[in-house]
Amino acid sequence: MTPGRRPHSRALVVALAAIAVIVAAACSDVAPSADATSDDLSTAAPVADTGRIFERSIVFVGTGSDSIFVVPWLWSVRTGGEQVLRHARGWLLRGDVWDPFFDERWSTPPFRDPWRPLPHGPLRLMVGSGGALEQISHQSTGRTLDVTLESSLAEWTGRQGESFRFLEGGLVLAERRVPGLVLDLNRAREVGDDEGGDWMILASGDSVMSVMHTPLRADNLAPAAWRGRARVDFRDIPLTRITVEWAAVRAFDRARRDVPVGWTLDTPDGAVEGRLDARSSNLVAGEGEGPLLPVDGLFEVAGTLTLEGVEYPVHGLLRHTQGT
Repeated sequence: MTPGRRPHSRALVVALAAIAVIVAAACSDVAPSADATSDDLSTAAPVADTGRIFERSIVFVGTGSDSIFVVPWLWSVRTGGEQVLRHARGWLLRGDVWDPFFDERWSTPPFRDPWRPLPHGPLRLMVGSGGALEQISHQSTGRTLDVTLESSLAEWTGRQGESFRFLEGGLVLAERRVPGLVLDLNRAREVGDDEGGDWMILASGDSVMSVMHTPLRADNLAPAAWRGRARVDFRDIPLTRITVEWAAVRAFDRARRDVPVGWTLDTPDGAVEGRLDARSSNLVAGEGEGPLLPVDGLFEVAGTLTLEGVEYPVHGLLRHTQGT
């Protein structure tokens, strides 16, 4: 993994300050009502041009034994212009079939707290009395898909201000409720920073939940290494200096690139080891002028993860990009 370009010190201080605000607000998604639209923001007071990109990813992973359900919701918000540019996407993975049911881009006037996810079209957001996001709902003809965010299980903040939360959750589809685990991930970077920053969520029943990611910006501590946290039997374990290598690849012809379909994980001290294989994937080739096109991919993965000498069977989701 190629480290991102190190921003100037002043820009880094500004970015970290902004991300710290995101972390403080991560549990408080005070937003317009669930029936609001972007038009309702037209009178909001504008804020200073910041030129940042905010990422928010909310991923439901089912824990039911009869079938596999995964629902990733990915938001990207770009500030720095006369309009705030927004992109929201949602997928339903059932078994090994990916259903990309939502993919919308729109813009809003600049306003305070631009990173907040907003309702748009069939996308509805339910916010509790304390300001925390409680439900993401997609309503289309003949189908309603709800992801609920319930009791918090663990919460961490990274060195660059990124925040991660694990919550109990549920998926309601066709009047059926599937219990599961929800990851809520927040990150941000300067517009001029290099893009990238893969991440993965892995779980093993109620015993293990972990999140690992590559940093969005280089720093002085192993800039190319993955890092994250794991919760093992109600104990928090920091994960650092993780090397993630491709163990198997296949050709993705539309982008004229190879993409990984197998991964190994290890650390210099042997505290973390693992092997993951792709069970299914959703790959999109972007646009570009060169012979190699960008890749934006989601992989359902399964395998083993060894922590503190104990091997656990795990499954989850891995986000991978190239050249984006």
